[in-house]
Amino acid sequence: MKRRMVYPDVLRALACVVTVIFSTCIAAGGTQAIGLMTWVCPMFLMLSGMFFSDGSWYLSGRELGQRYVLRLVVAYLVWGSLAMLVNALTGGVLQGLLTGGSSYLNFLFVLFILYTFSPVVRVFTRAAQPRELTYLVVFGIVLGGVYPFVQAQIGSERMADYALMGFGYLGVFVAGWYLRTAFLTRKQLRVFYLLGAICVILAFRGLWGFDSFSTDPAQLVLSPDALLIAIAIFLVVKNTLAKKRLSVKVMRPIARLAQLSFGIYLIHPILLAVLCWVLNYYGIYLPTGLFVVGASVLLLVLSGGLTWLIRKIPKVGRYLA
Repeated sequence: MKRRMVYPDVLRALACVVTVIFSTCIAAGGTQAIGLMTWVCPMFLMLSGMFFSDGSWYLSGRELGQRYVLRLVVAYLVWGSLAMLVNALTGGVLQGLLTGGSSYLNFLFVLFILYTFSPVVRVFTRAAQPRELTYLVVFGIVLGGVYPFVQAQIGSERMADYALMGFGYLGVFVAGWYLRTAFLTRKQLRVFYLLGAICVILAFRGLWGFDSFSTDPAQLVLSPDALLIAIAIFLVVKNTLAKKRLSVKVMRPIARLAQLSFGIYLIHPILLAVLCWVLNYYGIYLPTGLFVVGASVLLLVLSGGLTWLIRKIPKVGRYLA
């Protein structure tokens, strides 16, 4: 029996926790720490890509539609409707996060497109040589990620620039498979680590020289600093844990959190909006640090528990969370 890889679960669980903290920082009014957490968006996309780009894995169109694509559609419709309802009932306390251009559910649309296109990707990765795979990743990220990002930041974006973003999503998606399978030299690893470290410093956003900062997950996937930090973290965790076995006591909660991460992602912003409304209604003020830590722990517990309960619902539970 093939042993389950440890590092993807660790990365997914870590990204899940940081995503919740990221949302609470936004609710707190935005802090410099936000720039350090934008890597979760490309990380989730790479973690999906490292499996869906696997050319040795056969997945029929029917199974892809029923198990994965339909799940995204149902989740978007159900939680999108609930988000709009909660947004209206709470007076738009988290308008940007729940609805509008920066809605957290925009990320599901990106996944929908890439999951649907993944059979074509697997045909390519099944036959591609390492250089060809590298070319696809670099070409996609530079043309569809870096270029539109820079154009948007300097205020000269056009519709054609946004159309190129599809190449960027594809590049990041396949980057997950590339990082999983590539045999990188120590020199190459050091370059990635150095770039990631530099971007951690620049991620405080004041050093970028850009005034605008989007919190839309669909756009953050293509943010160069977020992507380079995600790649560095991916490689650090992979190279640290790839040949190690963690004890059952350590791995069990990590694996469980990784399994619940999709539901936690869907549920926690809605609970956060309710929490913020309650605090505002009763005039309760908490220091930023206390709010971020306390709310993050509470949201992880509640949204994780709700995800677990929802998945117990026969037939439909797995589509909702």
